[in-house]
Amino acid sequence: MTFTPRIAAVLAAGAAVVAAPLHAQSFGDYAHDSLVGLALDFPGRHTGSPVFQQASDFMAGRLDFGGNAVVRQDFDTSRGPSHNLLVTMPGASDDFIVVGAHFDTAGSFPDLQGVDDNGSGAAVLTELAGHMAGLETETGLVFAGFGAEEIGLVGSRHYAENLTEAERENLAGMINIDSLITGDFMYAHAGSNYLDNPQLKSFWTRIHGIAEELGIDLRSNPGLNPDYPIDTGCCSDGASFEGFDIPVLWLESTNWEIGDLDGYQQTENPAIPGGATWHDPETDNWDFLEAALGEERIPQRLQDYSLLLTRLLVELTGADLIASAREAGATGYRMSDLLTRHTGDLRDLALRGAAGRLDAPAEIGRLAPVLTVEGALRPEGSDHLGQDDGASARILLGGAWQMSETLSLGGTLAYGRSKDDLTGGGDLTAKGAAVGLDLAWRSDAFWGVAGLGWGKTSLEGGRDFVLMSGLDVEILRRHLSVDTDAYTLGAGFEAGYDLETADGLRFGPVLGFDYARHRIKGFTEGGDPRLGMTLAGQRFESAEIAIGGRLSKTATLGATPVTFSARAAFVHELADGLPERLVVTDSAGTAREIAFGETDKNFGRLGASAEFQLSPTALGWVSVSGRVGHDAGSQAAVGAGMSIRF
Repeated sequence: MTFTPRIAAVLAAGAAVVAAPLHAQSFGDYAHDSLVGLALDFPGRHTGSPVFQQASDFMAGRLDFGGNAVVRQDFDTSRGPSHNLLVTMPGASDDFIVVGAHFDTAGSFPDLQGVDDNGSGAAVLTELAGHMAGLETETGLVFAGFGAEEIGLVGSRHYAENLTEAERENLAGMINIDSLITGDFMYAHAGSNYLDNPQLKSFWTRIHGIAEELGIDLRSNPGLNPDYPIDTGCCSDGASFEGFDIPVLWLESTNWEIGDLDGYQQTENPAIPGGATWHDPETDNWDFLEAALGEERIPQRLQDYSLLLTRLLVELTGADLIASAREAGATGYRMSDLLTRHTGDLRDLALRGAAGRLDAPAEIGRLAPVLTVEGALRPEGSDHLGQDDGASARILLGGAWQMSETLSLGGTLAYGRSKDDLTGGGDLTAKGAAVGLDLAWRSDAFWGVAGLGWGKTSLEGGRDFVLMSGLDVEILRRHLSVDTDAYTLGAGFEAGYDLETADGLRFGPVLGFDYARHRIKGFTEGGDPRLGMTLAGQRFESAEIAIGGRLSKTATLGATPVTFSARAAFVHELADGLPERLVVTDSAGTAREIAFGETDKNFGRLGASAEFQLSPTALGWVSVSGRVGHDAGSQAAVGAGMSIRF
């Protein structure tokens, strides 16, 4: 049984680790660095100032993660030229979501750092772009750093008004991020257009659900002021998009339960004069805010908003579903491999018993019961791609009828358990029983063994799904469980010719054939109703021809006869025992066909063993076996067993 290199492409696509620069180690780190640079190095970045252009260059650098160009969208204002910064990350569909934050400051103050308004939102914008960079999505994203917000939402209005007809049709939503630090509480509001169409509150509903899951205190406009209906936001770039029939989400920190109940008074903190820092160089600066709010406020808010919005974007774009579906396909592939090896081991155990009757036939006309146990270990790093190590154990109860000196017939009932530890976390276990018939025949130097069997296998375990962001931050970790049944019908034979030298060395050619037809029932993964995938049932075959040779010699160690043997074979696969494709359906009902391509057809197989004749009716053995010359790498297994004939 082989595990082929074609799985590598699926594992690479489905792996949740995204190759990207290691900018951050936890949520909020990248945003924190962006905020430090934007606020402290570029105060007074108001429309028309030379500092705005310098700040824009800085923002462009923070938004550049390779592969997605930062585009400058120019426009004129009453204060002179300005522009937006746009980063487009396409998805599989033409639909896209705009995520925006302005980075200009108010008025014409040369020393206004704008830490809260809106260095904080712009900084989180850069981190969100970094997290989503490299993730495969269904819905695309446009990260927009808006200019000229403080003079009438000019930048966002210019962007919205210059969308093409096709872009307007494909616009799936807008998220606006503004002023995250000063306010007493974190808020997420819906657009006022939800009042006419409740379905447009979907972004609001999902982010509040995520906040509840994460234990983050996220609030919404309570509607205490009739001019600002419940759960709606206002007064920033999100307003430029409320004329579209799309969900709009407003993120801010303030306090809607004080002052005029309109969110303009941000805090009850007595250290902040008037309860707000809007547009004030004396208060909207790093040193003042840190002194008034504590050193932990800025990094904590950046962390919480970055985490919430990354989780939201992953779900809205389907990035988590795509990654989970691909990984589920890879896990289904591994299940097929495990099943093929597990059932093949049971057939091999039955044929080993049949082969043992060739040199030690029972009394003619007598039924000879036999009990065999065997176990094997596959060391870490020696086996299949995507699996760290594994172990297996089998027990067989059988009986053989010696029909003549040259022919015996046997029947077996075997049970086995095989387990693979997966590289990405989790494990898969195959356990089940098989019944079979076999025969052994020898005529002088010619010999042959053959077997036919049917088995049922339970496949259990699960995978650890870990979604890593483009900033190498863990977004999600879930354990998804597997539980299904499989059925196998298999047959095989081995035949050869033995030559023997005067000193007792036996050797000769061997020809073998093995075939099995497998069926795995479809199932749905458990553990997470969103990320658990449904895998369609699988039907596939394994078939191989082996041509090689064996040699053996018996010696005596003390009083114990020991037979040392070795064998080698060239293997040609007619069918590799793995599915060519899997259909994976996610919780949204989207079916994806995961294809695996071609596989190696030829490779080598080696083995060596030592058999100990413990008594006239008891035989023990140790063995090593492996695969060589395969693109997927080497395999190795170390085993031991014992057989008792009654």
